[in-house]
Amino acid sequence: MSILTGRITSHKPEEVQVVLNLRTTTSKSVLSLPSEPSNSESDEPVYIQIHASVKYSTHPDRPVTLSTWRTSLERDIDGDSSRSRVWINSALTEFRSTSNPARGGGPPALDHILHRRRGFDRDLRESWDFLTVPSQESGEEVVVQHALPLEELEFWQRREDGYKTPTKPEKGEKFRIAPSQGSLGTFWWRWGDLEGDLKGKKFKNDNWYDGEKDEASDEGEEWVESQGDNGFGLTLEVMDEAEVEFLVGF
Repeated sequence: MSILTGRITSHKPEEVQVVLNLRTTTSKSVLSLPSEPSNSESDEPVYIQIHASVKYSTHPDRPVTLSTWRTSLERDIDGDSSRSRVWINSALTEFRSTSNPARGGGPPALDHILHRRRGFDRDLRESWDFLTVPSQESGEEVVVQHALPLEELEFWQRREDGYKTPTKPEKGEKFRIAPSQGSLGTFWWRWGDLEGDLKGKKFKNDNWYDGEKDEASDEGEEWVESQGDNGFGLTLEVMDEAEVEFLVGF
């Protein structure tokens, strides 16, 4: 189990208000990589699923809404993660080989798939994706899934000269997959539900907004701020990792 206390790492135990569990699963445990690229539209996509639930809460009867920006829970701004691969980033996920020591750990070697830095609107809901995690009392979880581009997948391999080079997985190679330490946190969170008491409200954090602030325009608008400054008070834990094995060259 690995733990990081949000984007701010100075929490004391008494300052923690919410702890979220993250666990990782995959739609397949054995991943097949053809020797030649396939253009078949019938190829079944492979997904990695990130499950989030509340482990601890000072208000166990209340759901929690958080910004998923730069986390393994991030989806496209329209909420469709199946079309988004921004999560495959050195700060977001880690593939750790359990069968090839030369691999080490880290993200896939997908340099061309970079995290898209969005501009920051005053209303963060216009800039970031937000997700509601059901209350602790409900015992429920929320699941975000991401498509894994198998044919593009390469991993860093250490050479004898100490440098690394991207290579395809080897037949029978096994990896454990989990959110990386750099993705375990949030910049904004609040008690409530996007489809309930937070519906129609604007999310504010002027620390992230560089434009002009017209306070007069705020009149009549329902603005809410983060429960803790820059995510303070909410922590995430990685409880379970997924393991996959690659078949190559069929």
